[in-house]
Amino acid sequence: MESTHLVAERRTQILETLDADRRVDTAALAARFDTSVDTIRRDLRALDRDGRLQRVHGGALPTVATSASYNGRRRDSGSARQRLAAAIVDRLEPGQVVGLDAGTTTTEIAALIPPDLAITVVTNGPSVALALADHPSATVRLVGGHLDLTWMAATGAEAVDAISEHHLDLAVVGVCALDADAGLMTRSTHEVATKRAFIAAAAHTVIPAESPKVETLAPYRIANVDDVSTILLAGEGAGAAATTLRSATAEVVVVD
Repeated sequence: MESTHLVAERRTQILETLDADRRVDTAALAARFDTSVDTIRRDLRALDRDGRLQRVHGGALPTVATSASYNGRRRDSGSARQRLAAAIVDRLEPGQVVGLDAGTTTTEIAALIPPDLAITVVTNGPSVALALADHPSATVRLVGGHLDLTWMAATGAEAVDAISEHHLDLAVVGVCALDADAGLMTRSTHEVATKRAFIAAAAHTVIPAESPKVETLAPYRIANVDDVSTILLAGEGAGAAATTLRSATAEVVVVD
């Protein structure tokens, strides 16, 4: 039987490898540590239970962390998020009906929309709507429903039905994690249905994501990568992250 010290050291090295490579392979780890595949699987199961990684077929991916509150995530806003918001605003055109999913990036987008741009914004995010308070040319349709205070998002059947009544030219949908195989994911079970509704109602869907979200997993799946039109990536390592997002249909763009 292995000593507790050896097991702990190997698991620490597995996490270090995962942090560096963003993915670990069970067979490769077994060869590296000169141990059995079953032993590595036990390591990965234990680390998964502790929330240190998330097992997938053949290996593991990092889990994605999130701030405990909406205001905390707003304070974490950095240049990558601002670049994503600016890139999406550049795609907006007069007369469009645009869906802005609740979130910190979409709130940044709303704040950057020029006051003289005549568009209609459909949102389930009260913070998104408030960011448009000084935009007299914008028509704002705030979707109602149960307000999830952690994510500042209206959710539930009422919100889904209201979103589904619109024909959107463009929808911007936030995600907590994305992976070529696992798809687009969120940590909010209540938001899965509203995010899917935005995607279904839109002629084009854009997913803005900071690069650390790529090749990570979150508990709840929204859609496949191929179900959206464009993925915008920003942040350190965005170019390398983009190469991992294999897609038959989605455009993957790195925002400088």
